[in-house]
Amino acid sequence: MHFWQNMSWRAKSMTFVLLLVALIYLSISIFLYTSVRNDLTNQVQTELLRLTETLASSAADPLLLKDGGKLGKLADLHNPLVQTVVITNSRNVVVASPDIRQLGQTLPSYLSRANAHQADHFAAPVLAGGNQLGAVYLQGNQKHINRLVNQRLDRTTSRLIVLGLITALLGLLGAYLVSLAMTRPVLRLLDEIESMEDRLGLDKKFTLVRTPQSGDELYRLEWAFRFTEQRLREHLLELRQLHQRQQAMQCMATIGEMSAQVAHEIRNALSSLRGAARYLVRYGQADNQGDFIRIIEEEVQRLYDMTQGFLDFGRPYAAIPVDTQIRHLLERCLSRHRADLETKTIMATLDCPESLHAMLDPSLIEQALSNLILNAIDALPMQDGELHLAAEKSGLAQLDIMVSDNGPGIPPEKRKNIFKPYVTTKTKGSGLGLAVVTKIMMVHDGSVELCETHSGARFILHLPCKLPLSS
Repeated sequence: MHFWQNMSWRAKSMTFVLLLVALIYLSISIFLYTSVRNDLTNQVQTELLRLTETLASSAADPLLLKDGGKLGKLADLHNPLVQTVVITNSRNVVVASPDIRQLGQTLPSYLSRANAHQADHFAAPVLAGGNQLGAVYLQGNQKHINRLVNQRLDRTTSRLIVLGLITALLGLLGAYLVSLAMTRPVLRLLDEIESMEDRLGLDKKFTLVRTPQSGDELYRLEWAFRFTEQRLREHLLELRQLHQRQQAMQCMATIGEMSAQVAHEIRNALSSLRGAARYLVRYGQADNQGDFIRIIEEEVQRLYDMTQGFLDFGRPYAAIPVDTQIRHLLERCLSRHRADLETKTIMATLDCPESLHAMLDPSLIEQALSNLILNAIDALPMQDGELHLAAEKSGLAQLDIMVSDNGPGIPPEKRKNIFKPYVTTKTKGSGLGLAVVTKIMMVHDGSVELCETHSGARFILHLPCKLPLSS
């Protein structure tokens, strides 16, 4: 068993094909040999039976005439296939036989009974006018018969041997071609897998681990596949960790770039606050002190919004996906901003099937949708504003959530940088809303897209589906 396991698949397939060919050839040879032997034996027996019947026909007249000389000549055959011939009369008395001692004796009963049980004993009645005058008993020369049959079988055996040699050569060639056709793709795939790391330029920390040389090609291919699967899993883990580090570094770099803008905005707000406070300190009873108090309140609120946006963008997001019904999520988002929509008489519509589900973090996605809805509300006019939310499956592995409006849209010159921090189309705003949306989509392995439309703005959140979608 150990030797068979260590054999190559090519050797195994060749051995299997050769054994199959040998089994087929052996079965055919045994069948042919037995058929030829039976045919030859039957031919000899048929010939001896015909000879016995001929002797019985020739012995009718000598028996009637009691001509012992003719009967003796009939019994004294010079046929190598015949061992002895005995002719009896109606009383079962031997009247002719090569053995003179048997003449006049009653034929032993065992000889007559043997005719029904032995293949080399034959008998035929001597008939005349419908009456049985006697019988002819013939015994074949079994040794000569076997010798004759064996001589003819030797020629058949020689032909079978030649046919066997030709069959063996053809079987060997066929086995080699079959094994080559079966093992060539396996060996090619095995070489491709074993050389994959070199071609892809992967690290060599498992250089000392080699494909086992024992076992057939299929075992080695299975081992190489398992090893490659393990290496691929490790590289995917490293790639995921590298991606997370890259996101963290990108976030830190973005925060660094934001620092200057934040400092500039804080300085402007503090300048306004300082100016308004000095004026109130110097002219505390002035008639326009309400305006300066309003300036202080607006600047403090702007500082608060900017600081909150900075904190929202800077804090790490960790998505906790759960099975979420998308329509209920969209309905909660609209209800959350129902007052703002009614203030500007904006007509909000929703298009989403009830059965649409996906694995996502509902709080984060709701935050991203709220940012998009607030941007749309700020951009829409006081009259005839329309806001449309929709969700649908895209293929088998993606969920698309659309937020569109009929507002003024995004200027072409700002479309390229609209998702960067502190890029905004509003006169007042932190410019972090779309940046937060982008970050939330990153932790979901998704993306946000700004589509070109004839009027208004249309944003699409592309999310990977981790549950089968049905609609």
